[in-house]
Amino acid sequence: LTQEILGCIPQGVSIGLGAVHDDAGGGVLMRVYFNDRYMAPAHDADTTRKSGEIAAAIEAGRAPGVELADPAHLVDLAEQLISTVHAPEYVEALQTGQPNYLATSQGFTWDEGIWEMAANSTAGVLAAVDEALATGGPCGSLSSGLHHARCGEGAGYCTINGLAVASNHATGLVDGTVVILDVDAHCGGGTNELIGDNPRILHLDLSTSGFDRYQPDGANKLQVLSSPTDAEYLERVDQYLELIPDDSGLVIYNAGMDPHPTISADCLAERERRAATWCAEHRVPVAFVLAGGYTSSISMEELVDLHLHTIRAFGAPVCVA
Repeated sequence: LTQEILGCIPQGVSIGLGAVHDDAGGGVLMRVYFNDRYMAPAHDADTTRKSGEIAAAIEAGRAPGVELADPAHLVDLAEQLISTVHAPEYVEALQTGQPNYLATSQGFTWDEGIWEMAANSTAGVLAAVDEALATGGPCGSLSSGLHHARCGEGAGYCTINGLAVASNHATGLVDGTVVILDVDAHCGGGTNELIGDNPRILHLDLSTSGFDRYQPDGANKLQVLSSPTDAEYLERVDQYLELIPDDSGLVIYNAGMDPHPTISADCLAERERRAATWCAEHRVPVAFVLAGGYTSSISMEELVDLHLHTIRAFGAPVCVA
């Protein structure tokens, strides 16, 4: 890099991980994947609706330098890969509604939109992985409802475990370690089950709730913090970032906002800045998803604001030496 770039010119030029962009020309720094099939189910819940609200905020210019992209071209691949991770009986239940206890095991009333949501949302995670690897930088998908889903059933509003699908797929695309960094409030027990002791995947799980707690295998790590202060929480975030190994070829970031309100909105914004900066400084491609965040104690507008912290942090220009 030239000395000008190392100095991070303050006007007109921004540095992304893969390119230099003209800010005055409105250059795109990052893509985020979404289409309206993410909201296909009739069942009305934050997991099935918030992606559309966040997409509208992006389209309204509330995340400068970020553009939406449709992952529909990867739906066929997503359906194939889902079947390598989840049991055939469960996949069939999601597609047909029978047996009902499996089709509704994540907690949603079944209709044909459940499978459409799952397939398109998973395609979005795969597209984000492909884009991140192609550019060497960040990319995202407005996917949520992933890390509790198990081989043979859904759980905790999670239908298909796109983290496990994408990380298993990514081991064939990169050398070195694929890292799942999960900072959702709840433990990712489904992810733990599905990746097992795969030596190519490192699962780092930082939680503030014991829901879906598990015993991690090998080098995988789970820590459940009990009512931490903001300072304590950020200290653990820093520690987890330092656990990402030097040979990492990809980070898949499960960026849950449900530690709020125990953890302040300002603290979660700082968490996202630290995660984005770490990946930029270490030149590790990163694919992020929304994960948890609910309107049980806040409004949808406030929830959108929380998730925008992730998108803005990873979409912002980062100066690296």
